[in-house]
Amino acid sequence: MPKSIDKFTNERNDILQKILNILEITEKNKMFSLKELDENNDKQNNIIALEANIKKYFLCSRWTYFSNKNREFKRNYLSLIKAIMKDMNVKMASSTLVKKNNDNTSKCETYYCFEI
Repeated sequence: MPKSIDKFTNERNDILQKILNILEITEKNKMFSLKELDENNDKQNNIIALEANIKKYFLCSRWTYFSNKNREFKRNYLSLIKAIMKDMNVKMASSTLVKKNNDNTSKCETYYCFEI
């Protein structure tokens, strides 16, 4: 691990904690709904607002969010969340629930965080 990362351990943990707070992830509630996140522009904007600090304290030039800035993302905030969780060794898994009502189907994806 590069020495610059070792210097910023507290700052990196603070950013992770801010994202967990935005997503309302706690010891008792270790999941967030992608549908809820898609519908909440405040949460999305709060996550994107951390970009400047993320660039300071993380080695992120190869993250999809930063390396493909010219391409449009459907959920750029989700890309940022996944990259930070992976970098900070937070295990994540997702599950998709499909609901069928008459001829209508809808999907709801939920992310679970383990070992925070």
